[in-house]
Amino acid sequence: MKKQTLLSLIIAIATMTLNAQTIALHSSTGVQIFKGNTALVDAYTASQNGDTLYLSGHTFAPPAAFDKQLMIFGAGHYVDSTLATGKTFINGNVLLSENADQFYIEGVEITGGFEITNNHSVNYVTIKRCKINGLFRVRGNMSTPSTNLSLIGNVFVGAVYLDNAQNVILSNSIVQGNVAYNSGCLITNNIILFGPAYALHDISNSQINNNIFIGTGLSNGVGNTYTNNLIVDDTPAYGTSPTAIGNYVGVAQADIFVNQTGNAFNYAHDYHLQSPASYLGTDGTEVGIYGGLFPYKEGAVPLNPHIQLKNIAPTTDANGDLQIQIQVEAQND
Repeated sequence: MKKQTLLSLIIAIATMTLNAQTIALHSSTGVQIFKGNTALVDAYTASQNGDTLYLSGHTFAPPAAFDKQLMIFGAGHYVDSTLATGKTFINGNVLLSENADQFYIEGVEITGGFEITNNHSVNYVTIKRCKINGLFRVRGNMSTPSTNLSLIGNVFVGAVYLDNAQNVILSNSIVQGNVAYNSGCLITNNIILFGPAYALHDISNSQINNNIFIGTGLSNGVGNTYTNNLIVDDTPAYGTSPTAIGNYVGVAQADIFVNQTGNAFNYAHDYHLQSPASYLGTDGTEVGIYGGLFPYKEGAVPLNPHIQLKNIAPTTDANGDLQIQIQVEAQND
């Protein structure tokens, strides 16, 4: 039965590349397919806690809020890794409400922002290999915090505001805006492009390891520990009562990456280090997004079966058959 369900799911995912705005909803009872302009809203309405939604490459309108425990997989957001499927977009803002514990989303570009509702406690949320073009915010005053938030391998074009979050890991991501308003978080192996104001604004009592800071400002926080970060600024502001160990300070931006300029994310840039062995992190791997526990995956390909190749004949052959070739690769992570 499990093999039949898995086979049905793989066929559904492969078939989605032939159709616009298609979602496969995988639940304990099987697989349902939703199509059209309201596919994501309809699939969300039909879903139950613990279900998984697989989104084709296309643009989807989200529900007003996600208030269930769901896993959502898109086709990815890099053009060169989604040639067979197209990129997956969620058009507008994504909002999580209090019943969305264990919400997981991967391989999606969000055209707007991403927010957890004001003072809602939404726990064990994972956002992985997504691109968020607007502000990311966990809104609130810590009276009912959202706990155990994992932000891994993402591109944040806007700022990352963590007002109402507790036990946060921000890892192996590219952040164009600043990171702000949190205490006790782990910020590791990121590239933070923001400058010239504070890249870390009101971030305190936190572990800040193995990152690359491009801007000329660093932090106004209190009690942070900075270890093995690569910092362009030759006199970085570490804030009040800092601990700074083994940081690489005053490194020219032109000497860091294989191909990168400015303070904005660009798909055409190459964020590999020119000299990875020269800038090691606390664990002996290189600083930046390609080191640490969650090395950045080329093309940010999500872990669901990835459609690599799609060939569809323009017409049927002499026997009336339409030749279709689809190549799907399994992913371990």
